[in-house]
Amino acid sequence: MRIPELLAPVGSMEHLKVAINAGASSVYLSGKNYGARKFAENFTLDEIGEAVNIAHMHNVKVYITVNTLIKEDELESVVDYLSKLYAIGVDAVLVQDLGLIELINEYLPNLKIHASTQLTCENQLKLNYLESKGVKRVVLPREMRKDEIKTLNTNMELEIFAHGALCYSYSGQCLMSSFKGGRSGNRGTCAQPCRRKYKIDGIKKQDYYLSPCDLSLFDQLKEISELNISCIKIEGRMRSKEYLAVVVSNYRKALNKLKSGKELKSEEIKLVFNRGFSQGQFNNSSKRSMRAGHIGLKIGKVISSSKNQIAIRLDDSIQSIPEKGDGLLIIKNNNDYGLEISQNPIITTLNHFQKGKNKQIKDLSRKNKVLIVKKVWQNKKSTFNLNESNVYLTKRNSLSKKVKEIETKGNSYVKSKLILTFSIKNKFPKLKGKLTLANRKEVECEVIGNAPFEKPIKKSVDRETIKKQLSKVDNYPFQIIQININYDGTLFIPISKINELRRNLFEKLEHEVISLYTHKYKKIKIKHEKANLEETKPSISFYTNNLNHLRNIQNVKRVYLEIPPKDDDLDISSQPQHNLNHMINFIKEAQDISYDKDYELIWKWPDIAHDKLIKVLNKVRGILNKMNYNLPIMSNCFNGEYGPYSMNISNTATINSLDNYKILTISPELRKRDYEEIMKYCKNPEKIEILVQGSVELMKTRYSLLSKKELKTDYKNSLIDLNNNKHPIHKSISGEELIIFSDCELSLLSEISHLKEIGFSNFSIDGRYKDDDYSKMADIYNLALNNELNEKELLKISPKNMRGNY
Repeated sequence: MRIPELLAPVGSMEHLKVAINAGASSVYLSGKNYGARKFAENFTLDEIGEAVNIAHMHNVKVYITVNTLIKEDELESVVDYLSKLYAIGVDAVLVQDLGLIELINEYLPNLKIHASTQLTCENQLKLNYLESKGVKRVVLPREMRKDEIKTLNTNMELEIFAHGALCYSYSGQCLMSSFKGGRSGNRGTCAQPCRRKYKIDGIKKQDYYLSPCDLSLFDQLKEISELNISCIKIEGRMRSKEYLAVVVSNYRKALNKLKSGKELKSEEIKLVFNRGFSQGQFNNSSKRSMRAGHIGLKIGKVISSSKNQIAIRLDDSIQSIPEKGDGLLIIKNNNDYGLEISQNPIITTLNHFQKGKNKQIKDLSRKNKVLIVKKVWQNKKSTFNLNESNVYLTKRNSLSKKVKEIETKGNSYVKSKLILTFSIKNKFPKLKGKLTLANRKEVECEVIGNAPFEKPIKKSVDRETIKKQLSKVDNYPFQIIQININYDGTLFIPISKINELRRNLFEKLEHEVISLYTHKYKKIKIKHEKANLEETKPSISFYTNNLNHLRNIQNVKRVYLEIPPKDDDLDISSQPQHNLNHMINFIKEAQDISYDKDYELIWKWPDIAHDKLIKVLNKVRGILNKMNYNLPIMSNCFNGEYGPYSMNISNTATINSLDNYKILTISPELRKRDYEEIMKYCKNPEKIEILVQGSVELMKTRYSLLSKKELKTDYKNSLIDLNNNKHPIHKSISGEELIIFSDCELSLLSEISHLKEIGFSNFSIDGRYKDDDYSKMADIYNLALNNELNEKELLKISPKNMRGNY
């Protein structure tokens, strides 16, 4: 059985020591820039160097997150930063930006690359591409299921999240924070709009529709060990050190148990921050959270409540019996009531309680236990009747002692094995050390003392005394497994000199261990030539899934055709049945309509395509090809000729790396200055396209929006935010994903002249899910490209527009 690496989050130097002591095999952390958790404390470059040295001495690997999209004017500084990280000796960097992968391969080929979950690598095609680029490990999307992971075939290491918060959207595919809050998740500043309450059109109540319960695969570690998983990852660089200590130490114990074929159960991980737990998509059992904050461990239900006390029927399986000082949360009808137990509670049996005898019991393993908590409610009459309310244990004082022990005395890390050999050379003491690290590398050093042995005046220093002094490891993470003493015990030397000799050897060993990882820093200058822009006739591309658009649209060069779902309800809970006939007939009809049109028809594949869907799409493609219906492909799977904006292209390094594509749409998150910088240095500007009009996809999700009960109501496909804005929701052709669109339109009509002036020639309009008349938007933009239209005329067609991040 293969036991995966345990990777822990670290947001500060204090957290690093906790993670190491708790038993992490590796840690991931970020510098002050380029990390996806910009609001964490994070590390300066000097602190990263210190953290790497501490971790390596404890046989713990360090991965640095450089997992944001990189803008054009940041390329040189980020590569120089990476060069410094390589010199420090980090074990790998986590990267989202495709261009950055290309630059690392060119300038720092020995720096290991791990593909961040932000790259949304959900299928074999993407795995193959990243492997061809020298990536050593891929962090799979949290949305991957066990059976999908099992079929992946790669030489790269695979890493999965096993514990912590879940995003509602696929990581790297969420633009909601960016477009609705001005803070980009792809740039590390997510405002977490998913943790707010929303409404669904047609359903009155507000709820946390976009907030999944936290992930915990603690009880699935055996299943994970049977897959080709190299590493399990704990989420939480902004969580407390208590969270880190408890979660990491419990996962370490559970993994160690697996080595001997045993499994471990634990309630402790539910007592540190969580929004309720599920297995997420791993076993397709996700659910939404009841609240945005900590919920704790469910311990039972209220069976009696009054102004002065509450009685709780404890679940028989509960081992964490609440005590004085612990915290409880009572939830009734979506209302929360929290309290701290101020007096020692009474634990009795249900039978005693029903007879009015609150007799304290000593055997806490008995079933049918009742916990009686004395509490004077402060004029909250609504809290007096809490019967049948669920009760959660949110804080446990006894855990604090355990956390402190882990913080100060933890010894769960793998220690390096040390063999010491003591001898005398020309009367001077000599100490040699052979240190074997966890990765089996060996370091050998020797030191010679500065004071000689002498004939004893009174008493000699015997062998056992020397051995005792050499047995001390001070604060070094060494395990001395053997001490050889080549000395007859007849001479004298001060004990302080033996201790000094030992300390000198340890310092030298530490230096040698650190030097195993470090490299010489070199300043990197990127080859960055300015582009020679040639005037190109501007063209318009049009996205659609409406066949009437194909009939009516004029003066466009390309049409990106997406197959709409057969049904567009919000039910993605059942196993999808891919309708081949629907796909084939839709493409056939579209191509028949477009046969004599001036535009090129291009089949747009879904942005999220797991391998089962890829197989279906290829089958449809094969059938169509046999019928002479041949279409080029728009896909972000590196198998097409056209790339959608979901590829998150934000710099010329990415554009240059994707040389097999004819047209690439750059990220709509970019700002005016970013567009200008890209055009300054782009070798082939005719390859770049920019989205100028349409509803932006804010989220792509594999999590159900509605419960089975809610799916039976008369709902409409709109998500309503607190400002009463309605965001359209549509189902992907896969039947497994929902796509949430912006409530208002991106419009860069007023910027067309400037965009043309700086070198853009390809402009796209997204007309998916729009009415038949929306095809006229292409006419409006053609007029604008010829300087024949002002923005007021646009408002007649699309009254609610925004300029996005521009």
